[in-house]
Amino acid sequence: MTMIDSKSKDDKSKEADIRVASKSSDATMTIYEIGDENYTRIIEEIIKNQSQYSLAISNFQSDYIQTIKNVIEAIFQAQKHLVGTNTFNWSNTPLATLYLEQSEALTYNIIRTLATNTKLAINALEAARNSFETSSNVVKAVTEVNTNVVTSWNSFVSNQQQHLFK
Repeated sequence: MTMIDSKSKDDKSKEADIRVASKSSDATMTIYEIGDENYTRIIEEIIKNQSQYSLAISNFQSDYIQTIKNVIEAIFQAQKHLVGTNTFNWSNTPLATLYLEQSEALTYNIIRTLATNTKLAINALEAARNSFETSSNVVKAVTEVNTNVVTSWNSFVSNQQQHLFK
């Protein structure tokens, strides 16, 4: 059951204080306090779930990497076994040197690409984090300006009312 109670008419110059009791056992709270409490609970729940989400992603990535590693090892074991049977000695072919050179170049390029990709991803995440911080600061500043404007306006209106009703 919701109850709404406002201050008496004598307190017009003061900020209206709407009180709400969301449950009969709850202490009477302003609607702003209830809203703040509810949003805080939501954020705390997101924080609690975020660590579980991050852990699940991390575990998935580790399992994925281990699976790829196992597949590559199995492929090379099969090739090693095939070469070990002496039915085909590819080490003496002209392609062996070319393969080794290309394999080294590819490995080097992939490692360089991974390092660059990691740096870019970290920089992008840092930029996004800074953007959130900037957005938060902007919201605080706008809220402060709006509060000052409303306070000034209320003061002006209150003064005008006092002059009119004297």
